[in-house]
Amino acid sequence: MVKQERAGRTRQAVLLAAADTFAQVGFEAASLVDISRRAGVSKGALYFHFVSKQALADGVRAAAGREVGSAALRALRAEGPAVQGLIDFSHELARLLREDVVVRAGVRIGRPGPRQGGAPDAAAPPGDATWRSLTAVVHRLLDRAAEAGELRPGVDRRACAELLGSVAAGQVLLAAEEVGRPAREAVRRLWAAALPALVAAERCPGYRT
Repeated sequence: MVKQERAGRTRQAVLLAAADTFAQVGFEAASLVDISRRAGVSKGALYFHFVSKQALADGVRAAAGREVGSAALRALRAEGPAVQGLIDFSHELARLLREDVVVRAGVRIGRPGPRQGGAPDAAAPPGDATWRSLTAVVHRLLDRAAEAGELRPGVDRRACAELLGSVAAGQVLLAAEEVGRPAREAVRRLWAAALPALVAAERCPGYRT
């Protein structure tokens, strides 16, 4: 049990060191020697847990996906108006991109990009469901909002979902380029502009952007 706990701590230290390195310099420039030094472990200990730099990158991407997936699940389970849930989820995503080095690293080594039709898709390896989980949250919360009568009459939910998904993709791209992005105030301004397109004007003051 003690050995297992020590191995778990070592693996986590290597993963965090790799995330920090990937977030700073990217995958290509990252060195396993630097990562092992940053983690405070030997290169042999690093290889015990991750057989290659690619395996490390896959581990970081998977860990980032779990963090984002947990945020998505919390958004779906939250009580209250669905549109407020969308707003809160976008702020939580922005916070993770600003503050969580694993999520930032996952973004830098596996960025979302546009596919045909304008909808964002994952640039990470096949089978990575991180981006799909984000777009699924947007669709489900918009559906709930429509069922609850929150949305303006005639709003095209699919078009709104694509727009909000593209905005989220933009947040991710900004975070990959500059530390501290996207700022909380930037997300607030975004919603101040987007909210009147989703809900009736008299309902806008009822939401916290």
